[in-house]
Amino acid sequence: MGPLTTNSAATRWSFALELAGCELNAADPVATCEQALARAGWPRESIDSVALIVAELWHNALEHGVLGLDSALKERAGGFSDYYMLRERLLRENRSGRVRIELSARETQGELQLAIEVEDSGSGFDPRAPRALLPGRRSGRGLTIVRDLCELLEFNARGNVARAMCRWDGPPLG
Repeated sequence: MGPLTTNSAATRWSFALELAGCELNAADPVATCEQALARAGWPRESIDSVALIVAELWHNALEHGVLGLDSALKERAGGFSDYYMLRERLLRENRSGRVRIELSARETQGELQLAIEVEDSGSGFDPRAPRALLPGRRSGRGLTIVRDLCELLEFNARGNVARAMCRWDGPPLG
């Protein structure tokens, strides 16, 4: 997939959050995004779906992008425990990693869309590489769930920026 889609429509609402260094271990960005959506008047059922998307993209950015963790570790006996102990250690040691989350609602051709963009400071991954969801695997389902919940999921060429586009079917905002 090429560069991220740009949208020249006027932004109706936006919210951005950037966490760096030790903030990555202390903050709850999913809850912060949920609160921002609630203050903007989004209905609870829509907030729940967006929160699930944000949570998956946030955890991928943090764990695989910033911390460089490999989900293959989860596949062996005791792997989940090892993975999360290593995650906690790397979070405590992290001083320079960064994750930015941006939510923005735009009106395009009479339809309101929500863009969810998550960027990390990691080295990225090859988004063109095939990623099969294999039966019995203990990891790898998150992006499949995100794709099911939104209209579009795309990555920049470097693989360190994810953008999900969701259609808003509710009443006009604010």
